[in-house]
Amino acid sequence: SLISAVLVSLTIALGGGCSMMAPAPVPVSEKLSPAAQTAQRGINEANITLAAAANVVTQYVADGILTKPEAQGYVAKLKDYAGKVDQAQKMLDSGDVLGAKNQAELLSRLIVALHREVAARSRR
Repeated sequence: SLISAVLVSLTIALGGGCSMMAPAPVPVSEKLSPAAQTAQRGINEANITLAAAANVVTQYVADGILTKPEAQGYVAKLKDYAGKVDQAQKMLDSGDVLGAKNQAELLSRLIVALHREVAARSRR
């Protein structure tokens, strides 16, 4: 998936100190039912939030705010969340619209909380 590629790039970037660009918002097919469109938007939002959190981790390593071992802990959480976002996409693709929507919403909240935790490190 796109986010898996982003996280692989993040892992590589932690070795090289590069930063990444967040992906552009992904349009949602109008062929989907309204409920499926809502679920797909939630999945897309979760993927974009994952990329933003990965960017912050990468930048904080480059800026010396996070050590590589600290960043690896955050990367492990982000990879776990990415796998669960992929599961939400599979749920949607198989017709479990409500399950996909609920999983995407929960993951978005978890990713935002992790992003805030990482961001708070810069204020210490």
